Amino acid sequence: MSEFKNRVYGFVVVKAINANYNADFSGLPRRLKSDGSFYATDKSFKWLVRNYIKKNYGNEKVLFTKHFHNKIETNDLKSSYQVLFNDKLKDNSKADKNSTKDEVFKNLTKCIDVRLFGATFTPDGAKGNNISIHGNVQINHATDLYRKGRVYTDEILAPFTAIGRMSKATEAHYIHNFSVNPNNLLSWKETVQEIDTLSSNDVSILKNAFNNSATFYDSHSKAGVENELSIYVTLNENSTLSLPSFSQFVSFKKGDDDKQNSFNLTKLIDYLHKYENEIESIEIYYIKELLDIICDGDKLKDKIKEIDLLQLSANLKKT
Repeated sequence: MSEFKNRVYGFVVVKAINANYNADFSGLPRRLKSDGSFYATDKSFKWLVRNYIKKNYGNEKVLFTKHFHNKIETNDLKSSYQVLFNDKLKDNSKADKNSTKDEVFKNLTKCIDVRLFGATFTPDGAKGNNISIHGNVQINHATDLYRKGRVYTDEILAPFTAIGRMSKATEAHYIHNFSVNPNNLLSWKETVQEIDTLSSNDVSILKNAFNNSATFYDSHSKAGVENELSIYVTLNENSTLSLPSFSQFVSFKKGDDDKQNSFNLTKLIDYLHKYENEIESIEIYYIKELLDIICDGDKLKDKIKEIDLLQLSANLKKT
């Protein structure tokens, strides 16, 4: 399988209409203490991505998710690793640490979520196996581009309890910035031989999960949480360009009357145009029937491709 070596910058927008995308410990949609605006953690989106991959790509190993035994009880990290690799994780504090840790490292990179997001592997009861892997994909906390939504709480009845409560946001449009840097794992190849690095197929799966995972997970609290917009700016393989977060270049406008909501990407494209020679492609995923994308001018028109948000990559190996 071919290695993916290009760096990628982009963002994913998740909309929440009468929904609770990322609750705090009190059950309320998370809000910044500074100004009260909605935000969501990177963990909330990574959870959706892992869940999407686990449910749709059964041949892929996903470590940091719930693994069950006895049908309803969950495994701890050590047990999950041992089940995935049929490998007894031993106490290596007195053994040949380097050779044994290498094997554990290799096994960890066989998990797609580790290749994507990295891992802090600290299994209880197996000393000498602690490993930290810097992920190829970094996702930031999301902020709300709309900033006019409100929180409301409904009282609900439950079969075996008194009256409960469920809190939701009226409307929010969360933007998660992300970056992909395959060198984070490629750099280990000189130290640990025969590890699995980021592949082109991994990136195809990642895009499909980024584009669909919020809409796919349709629980009661997350009904109304959907993928809205995704952008991927792929640099040339040898480019050393570093780009800032894109959210500061993007604005959202709610449609009036019968008009659709819109995102204005003009500032972003103007900024990227300065580095045209460093950019291989720009992919914009959205549903044209539901959203307007404003991108004035002809800048980068030869490199921009607009694609339906729900379209699967043609080269994806799905099982």
